Amino acid sequence: MGFYFVDPKTYRKYKDQVLELSHAVQINFQEQLPADQRQPGLSDSQIAQRLSIEEHVVREIRCVAERDKYPIDEFEVAIRFKDKACRDYAARGMSSVMSKYVKRAKKKGSASSEPEKS
Repeated sequence: MGFYFVDPKTYRKYKDQVLELSHAVQINFQEQLPADQRQPGLSDSQIAQRLSIEEHVVREIRCVAERDKYPIDEFEVAIRFKDKACRDYAARGMSSVMSKYVKRAKKKGSASSEPEKS
């Protein structure tokens, strides 16, 4: 793959839109939300179609913009988080991320099966 450069004007014009539409900003994508409420990020191809620009332009803008938006230590934190989640999954069959939801569901289930106190 060769070196590619995006004109600074193009970068400034699309940077915020590309980041907002991409997986860089993750809101309302969680599995526990109903399907009609999930809003996962779009692929570079989908963003390119939506903004009517080429996919490789979107990719270059996204890669540069993510590094502009997030400090390097945030990437390191994300790597440690993902590593822990993978190791927990390998050890227990469930990531540490999901275990809190399972505990919460169990707690709700046991609370509803207990007799009401008067």
